[in-house]
Amino acid sequence: MKRLLLGIAFLFAVGTYAQNVRYGVKTGINFSTLQGDDFDNASGRYGFAAGFFAQIPLGETLKFQPELLYSGQGIKPNSLPGSVYAERAELDYLQLPLLLSFNAGKVYFQVGPQVGLGIWNSFNNETYKNYDISGLAGIGYQIMDGLSLEARYSMGFLDVVNGPAEGKNSYFAIMAAYRL
Repeated sequence: MKRLLLGIAFLFAVGTYAQNVRYGVKTGINFSTLQGDDFDNASGRYGFAAGFFAQIPLGETLKFQPELLYSGQGIKPNSLPGSVYAERAELDYLQLPLLLSFNAGKVYFQVGPQVGLGIWNSFNNETYKNYDISGLAGIGYQIMDGLSLEARYSMGFLDVVNGPAEGKNSYFAIMAAYRL
């Protein structure tokens, strides 16, 4: 935990000394679910996402973009009798995406890893683990200087369920970003 927070502080501190670093805020909505056999009949959950980002130029068209985001994820219960996980699961994460962003005019593409720290869940951390690692890919469009819309998909690499079932987080998000 200390290393994660130190890493976050370092990434944002480096940006204060670099030239042409831009900061911004973003907010949006995501649709999440858990991928796994025991969750095949579960419905996804809509959640809120918001946070901050920095853009550090690495060249003319390439940028490093660390972000710090809150993300509400989870599932709705499935309706099959005898289901292992038949209750609504709300999973709230503090996420740290570390993205490379490639600009092609007003369109840009993003890809990178993401670390998630579970800050709350509806089962008081008994059923679900409080960390996640995932991959993220997205596309964005700059509407005007500083304002853009993004669509992104994240797929978890780790099983986030304590117990006999296996479930990996995944979500699709639509976000608006404003670069200051």
